[in-house]
This record gives sequence, C-alpha cells and structure tokens, in this order.
Amino acid sequence: MPKTSRSMYLCRAAVAAVLAAAAMVAAPGAASASPGWTGAWSTSPQREAGPAFAAQTLRLLVHPTVGGPSLRLRLSNTFGEADVTFGAVGVARAVAPGAADLVAGTSRRVTFRGRGAVTVAKGETVLSDPVRLGVAYGQDLAVDLFVTAGGDAASITGHDAAQGTQFVAAGNQAGQGAAAFGGTVNSWFWLDGVDVRAAAGVRGSIVALGDSITDGAYTTWNGNDRWTDVLAARLGGRYGLLNQGIGGNQVLTDRTDCCGAGTSISGLAREKADVRDQTGARYVILADGINDVGYNATAPNLIDGLATIAKRAHRAGIRVIGATITPYGCPEGCFTTEQEQTRQVVNAWVRSTPLFDGVADFDAAIRDPELPSQVLPAYQADHLHPNVAGQRAMADSIDLALFR
Repeated sequence: MPKTSRSMYLCRAAVAAVLAAAAMVAAPGAASASPGWTGAWSTSPQREAGPAFAAQTLRLLVHPTVGGPSLRLRLSNTFGEADVTFGAVGVARAVAPGAADLVAGTSRRVTFRGRGAVTVAKGETVLSDPVRLGVAYGQDLAVDLFVTAGGDAASITGHDAAQGTQFVAAGNQAGQGAAAFGGTVNSWFWLDGVDVRAAAGVRGSIVALGDSITDGAYTTWNGNDRWTDVLAARLGGRYGLLNQGIGGNQVLTDRTDCCGAGTSISGLAREKADVRDQTGARYVILADGINDVGYNATAPNLIDGLATIAKRAHRAGIRVIGATITPYGCPEGCFTTEQEQTRQVVNAWVRSTPLFDGVADFDAAIRDPELPSQVLPAYQADHLHPNVAGQRAMADSIDLALFR
C-alpha cells in the first residue's frame, strides 16, 4: 500500500461502535482456573463475512507453546448469526507448518460430553472432552472440523490473520490424509483455543493483548515468528504464550470491518474473554494503543483505558506487563506532531506507573536512535509494522525475570 496511507489498519473510514458484538464477547469461555490445564494456543475471535462452508472439513493448523500428555479444544461461535454444527471433530500432530499432512498414528477423534458431534449455539463457546494425545512444545497440531450446518451464515466466527495456510476438503475428511484437502483459506474459523494438561515445569500462561503488531502482520507466512512466538521460544515451554492480537484493535473503541480485517472489538470490551477467561492466565502483556493514537484519542483517555484493563486483571490475580507504544513516524507525516506527543505522554506513564508489574519497552527496542519518532529502517515492514527482525527485537527486549 502507499506509504502515505495511515496504514492498513488505520484506514480513513468512520467506524461505529459495535455494542451488541461487545456483549457477545463476554460470553463464558474456558475458566482461567481450570485445575491442571494451561492454555497452549489461542486466538481472538472476530466476525467474518464468509466464506460459506457446507458439508466441508476445515483442517486448521496451530502452534502450541507448551506441551503436555493430553489436550482439549475450545470452539467459539461468538459472532455467528446461526448455530453451527460440527458432525465430526479430530486432532492430530501436523507434519509441518503450511502442510495438510498428519503424523502417522496420531489422529484422534474429539468428543464433547462423549458425543462425536457438537452444536455450538450462536454467541456461545464449548470445550471438548480431554483428548489423549501428547503434544510437545512447538509441535504443530492439525484440528479438523467437519461443518454440517450453520457454516453458510451471513456472519461466522473466525480470526482473520492466521499468518499461515489453512485447508478445506469436501465432505467428512476428519482424520484423513492430506490428498482431499485441495482448498485453502487464510483464517482460523471457530477454533479459538487449545489447552494442554500441563507437563511438569509448566507454570501457566501469558496473554498478549494487542493489535496488528501482536497479531503478526508482515511476519513470515507459515513461519510462526511473531514476537509472541519468539518470546515463547525464549521461555522454553515454561509458559503458554497466548496471542490475543487483532488487526486494527483499539483500547477504547470497537471497530467494524476495516480494510478487510473483520471486526476488532475494543480491548476494554474483550479483555474478560481474551485475558481473564484464558486458561491458566498468570500474566498479561498489554500491548495495545497505537491505533487509538492514530484515531486521535487523548492521552488521559487512553491511559484511563489501559489502567482499567490492568486493574481488572489484578483483581483476577493476573500480573500486568505494560508495553510502550512503538513509533509511527515517516517523512510523509504518519503520526502528526500532536499524535506523537500523545504517544510520548502515554509511554512516559507506562514506564513510570506503579500499576504495572513490569514494562516491555517495545518503543526503545525498535525505534531509530537518530529519529526516535520512527522505527529503525532495519526493523520496518512499513512505517507502522515491524518486520521479522523487529518482532524478534521486541521479544528479545523483554526481561524474562518478569515471569516468576
């Protein structure tokens, strides 16, 4: 896109609040205190307008960040306009990212209260029964969903930016070989979490609440090299790293479809489902706010929103790591002088407030020392988004001693 654009997620269209959707986000998910279970992978659900699925199997690939001897799946119909029924659900170890092949002998049938089929009512979330399939840290999983009804509704639940290839086959192909999976999509549909019964040494999960930078815009396709993935690798499987980034996200304001990214419910509206309800959540890295600045939020309002999220997390026993807002300056303008001042005021507060239990100084990690209002050129995918090297620099800047 032209560099003079505000960014792929700071589009110019006026965006209305989506109050009804925000209410649905609060629908109950997995209890964060589930004994013995830890979140190994997650994504934040969004409303998507298709594609339509009917009598088809989706094979969705995910990258767990902790291991354990058994697992369970979380399916979400948060934004669906109809109940959705899965006639069969399966899980297996995947041979490799971006490939539909399964590791021989690892396919497992997934049940829900003992039944192989499950209907997820609109606005609801369900957990599967435990599945006896061991998974190691970083071992990709393939989750199969055979959609028999409700997959062709006008709006369905997914996550727009999977940053990797997902597969589609005609008919019920759950647990079958890769040959039938000739179609592809770029979103995770209906699957929004994988928990593991934690292996020895796993201490819980860390949630990253953020925007497109956290979501992994411009990272390697099928590469699993977002800053959250890099941090998970540094932690070596001691904590699950749950990526709750959404493109275009703001702390203060809900957004409808903007630049093709699906709905982006505000951090304030989604933090219960996306942070407090995440399984085994012990920490949250609060990495949101750059889009609020771009839409001219005031520093006091943005600080108040971030503080509100932090206080809610603390009341739930979750420690909060505040992240500074990264630069968005460029010769063409990008942030205005007033917006840059807002960013600086918010960042000064993040670095100094006693409300946070630690700081991830992403601004310091990727800014240009000679032009601190801009991202270092070596770290730029565009003026807003860091490239893979920038994502790694962000992850490497976090002090692991913050996670006890």
